[in-house]
Amino acid sequence: MVHLKDLPGKGVIVTRENFGCGSSREHAAWTLEVNDINLVIAPSFARIFRQNMFNCGLLAIELPAGTVDHLFAVYADRGSSRDINLDQAVLTIRSADGGEPVPFSISDFDRVLLTAGGWLEYADEKY
Repeated sequence: MVHLKDLPGKGVIVTRENFGCGSSREHAAWTLEVNDINLVIAPSFARIFRQNMFNCGLLAIELPAGTVDHLFAVYADRGSSRDINLDQAVLTIRSADGGEPVPFSISDFDRVLLTAGGWLEYADEKY
């Protein structure tokens, strides 16, 4: 079982639609990585940016806009924490007032990239 809390980094960004638009180079994902952000939650991502996140070992979770609105309403500015079970594809968010599981989708290959630590680490293991 792989939990995201076991991976490096600790920051989370929760944002709105089309996150990463205009960022077709891996440098944009590197910016998140060097600032200890390993998770971005949004209703949608720019396709290339999203894949660059996984290539760098970072997780991009797409959730319906209503779910993202709920996360903002319930957990923003409340000292929330998160745990992610990649095997079950469940994000668990907790605050002092409680918590809840939030299921998400992830492809098998993106899960493998994330577990390996990114594309370079995956390639080192396989080739």
